[in-house]
Amino acid sequence: MVQHVVRLLLAVVELIEAEAGRLQRSAKGLLVRGAVAAIVATAAGGALFTGSVFLSWSFYAALRPRLGEALAAGTVGLTMWIVAGGVAWLVLARLRR
Repeated sequence: MVQHVVRLLLAVVELIEAEAGRLQRSAKGLLVRGAVAAIVATAAGGALFTGSVFLSWSFYAALRPRLGEALAAGTVGLTMWIVAGGVAWLVLARLRR
């Protein structure tokens, strides 16, 4: 009787050990994938920000000779607000689903 209980306990301990190893490998893989995703998201965000700055600067440079500095800056700022509002609206609409 005692031998059966000891065998059962050893089997449970071996199972826990095997599952712990599997969990450790899964956690490491998840950590690596998360780190790669964070690096890619940071690079993409930086590229998006830089592109937006250059796009708004070129828009301002094109409008400045025709409208003057103040009106061109106001037009570019208003356009950026409209674009940002549209993006925020799209994201919020997507999150509601």
